[in-house]
This record gives sequence, structure tokens and C-alpha cells, in this order.
Amino acid sequence: MLTLLKSVAHPMKRLSRMACISACASVALAQSEITVGDSGVGEIDSATIGYQIRSRFDAAYGADKINRGEYIWASPAAVGNGPRNVESNVDYQTVSTYLEYALSSQFSVFVQGGFLAVNPRLNSNASGTRDVQAGFKYGLIQESDTLVTFQMKFYAESGEADRGLGTGHFSVEPGILFLRQYDYFVLEGELKQWTAIDGTDPFQGTLIQYGLGASTNLEPWGLPDVRPVVELFGWSFFDGQTRYQNAAGAVITEDASGDTIINARIGTRLDLTDTTDLYLGHGWALTDEQLYEDMFRVELRLAF
Repeated sequence: MLTLLKSVAHPMKRLSRMACISACASVALAQSEITVGDSGVGEIDSATIGYQIRSRFDAAYGADKINRGEYIWASPAAVGNGPRNVESNVDYQTVSTYLEYALSSQFSVFVQGGFLAVNPRLNSNASGTRDVQAGFKYGLIQESDTLVTFQMKFYAESGEADRGLGTGHFSVEPGILFLRQYDYFVLEGELKQWTAIDGTDPFQGTLIQYGLGASTNLEPWGLPDVRPVVELFGWSFFDGQTRYQNAAGAVITEDASGDTIINARIGTRLDLTDTTDLYLGHGWALTDEQLYEDMFRVELRLAF
């Protein structure tokens, strides 16, 4: 009987120790984990991995070379599968929803889609579904105050390119995302490369996108639910072309290789609840070359 009791007690002790180790590890993870809600940026992709639902409204104005590298628009119909007329200026508005699902603390998948309305100067107004984005994140470094994440994003050809609602091609965008957390200050950054696939030669292009953003908690000043955000980001084109109509009405075709666009964005995140926040921001071009002159963004984020 004593032998039987020992044989039963031994595995029970092992199970008890394993349960304790598992519980302690879970507590340690919970104490050191950087959550989705800790990210403050409104333009730069966040390095956080988790569960979230994010809805955005964007209003952009003054896109004068909108088909540069076929990054936003397809090339005009005479040379590509975009809208009929060569454009001189486009304003556009988007409503999009982003869903991210964490399969583990180190890996998540995401998808983003929505509605786009364009207001061109020389083509007809149009509205409808936009190109869908999807991909995954993988945590390379996950420390108590630092995240470095690899992200792979794919752009599907789902918007109607001939109406200005899509690029008319598939594209890929691998990148590295970064977050460093301080007591009342969060620093975030990104470095990504976007490449068009099966677009219109020689208009389709390749570019790198990079950015640095900082947000701060105003708790020391009695405003713990208010987080101002400042971002500086840019795009540099390796190749591709753009075709546009200038102020005199002449159609110009330019090489996009070497074009660098730098934008700034200021905004504020308002923590509505423990899991919900609201972002309000304004971005504008700092360089003569631009993707747009101004953009206003409103974002509601629910993070689990």
C-alpha cells in the first residue's frame, strides 16, 4: 500500500510543480507584457502583438501626382489600367477597419479593408471598396520595455483601378517595427519596403517607408487619459514613374526614382476606457514632393 501511495504522490507532486511554474510564468508575462493600448502612434505601424479592432476615417487633400510608382493609384488608361484621364489633383476619403488576432504572444495575423471615395479634378467621382491588406506579425525581441517585430503585409487587387479605387496590382511590404517604453514616454518606429508586382511597366515602383513617433502620458499634469503624439515619416522611391497634368494643362511624365517625401503628423489619443481609445490627428507634407498636402484622421481602437 505504501508503494502504491508513493507511486501516486510522485506524479501529483510533479503536476503541482508544473502548475506552479506555469502560473508564475503567466504572472511574469502579464507584468512585463507591452499591450496594444500602450502604442500611441497614428500613422506608423505598431510593433505590438495582440487582439484589436480598429476603425479609421481619413480625409486627404491635394494629391497632385497620385499615380507615382502606382503606390496609391494605377497609371492612367492610355498607359495602364487606371482612370481615363491624366490627373492634376485628387482628394479622397477612406473608412477602413483593421482586425488583428494573436495566435500567441509572439505571432498575430491581421486584415484590413474598407470603403474609398475619390474626388478627382479631371475624372469622375467614384466610391466603393478599396484594396484589401492582410499579413502577419512575428515578435523578434519582446522585453519588458522593448519590442522589435517583423511584419509582412500583402496588398490585394480588390478595388476597381479604372475608377481610382485601387492600384490594379498585387504588392508586398515586409518591414521591421520598433517600440521602446519609458515611464511616461513611448518611442516607436518603422522601416518597410513596398514593392509593386504585376503593375504597369515602367510606372510601377519600389519604395521604402520609414518613420519615428513619440507619445507621452500627461498623468504628471493630472491628465492620465490624454496622450499627445508626434510623428515624422517618409517615403523614398527607388524606381517607377508618374504621369500627371500640370497647372498649365500639359501632360508630364517623370521618373519617380529618387523622389523623397517627408510628412509630419500631430495628434492625441484619448483613453475612453481600459480597452478603448480615440485618436485625432492631422498630417501634412514637409517637402515639395508629396503624396498629399493634408490628411485628417480619426481612429477608434478596441484592444483586448
